[in-house]
Amino acid sequence: MPGGRLDDENSARLALPKTYGVDDLPVMVQDVTFDGARFDHGRRFLANTGFLGERTMVNGTLDPYAEVGDERVRLRLLNASTARIYTFGFDDDRAFDLVGTDGGLLAAPASMNRVQLSPGERAEVVVTMRPGERTVLRSYPWRDGNGWERRFNGGDDSFDVLQLRAAERLRPSPEVPGRPAADRGLELPDADDAVRSRPFELRRPGINGQPMAMGRIDETVTRGTTEVWTLRNGGDMTHNFHVHDVQFRVLDVNGKRPDPALRGRKDTVAVPMGATVRIALRFDGPSDPDAPYMYHCHLGMRACPVDQDRRRGPGQDPPDMP
Repeated sequence: MPGGRLDDENSARLALPKTYGVDDLPVMVQDVTFDGARFDHGRRFLANTGFLGERTMVNGTLDPYAEVGDERVRLRLLNASTARIYTFGFDDDRAFDLVGTDGGLLAAPASMNRVQLSPGERAEVVVTMRPGERTVLRSYPWRDGNGWERRFNGGDDSFDVLQLRAAERLRPSPEVPGRPAADRGLELPDADDAVRSRPFELRRPGINGQPMAMGRIDETVTRGTTEVWTLRNGGDMTHNFHVHDVQFRVLDVNGKRPDPALRGRKDTVAVPMGATVRIALRFDGPSDPDAPYMYHCHLGMRACPVDQDRRRGPGQDPPDMP
């Protein structure tokens, strides 16, 4: 894990930006509120998903910018907020290449100008710069959400996140590889191998009607097997679903093929109101007799332990950003 990054041999061989802090930047985004010189962790009135901050920090820095000396820059985005959903895009609507999601590189890059991340989700994008220009990574209003979410849960918010400042002369960068993960395959679970299906109803009181209870085991899975879980949001707000120690495949969203941003290795997925998301999970990790792992929602819900025989399932140094 050189430089605080998570990489493998396949990634090191690829023609992707990879000089940490130079053309390969972690971008950990968190909204905060200050009470004088201290953080204020209170909840805004009627903010039912949790804490929504008044300021935005990147890698612990307010009003951040990064000086760019290369033609292409890789941004490793992490939504490190407790409640806010970000829809990332640039102020000039330029396209970028999505090359990775939560658990690694995609089979093929996807060109887009917006990518939405709920709390805990990650994305790797490569953006092309021109000499001497400046562009701003922003968060735009949600693509989904009702009036309640837009008004009281930040869905209408739009704000700057990070400015990129290109040097007058840029080092040339290779084209983004056409198949980043082709050498090793997707390594994603196959629904045809599933030995069991399980339903999960997401609502504010809890999951499947059960509130959080750390001493209770709600599900037991068999190590080495694949399952299909159906996530249904029958509540009045967007939820997201996170599973510890598992990288899953999003099979479909409301019966349709998922968008490119959901086709890679995932451990967190947003489930809008009224939506149904099916995921395939393979439980390959070692068992832990003392510590079961959890599935839970990062948005106003509670965690539920899962027993797997039993088993349990990133920190990065920020670059210098004045």
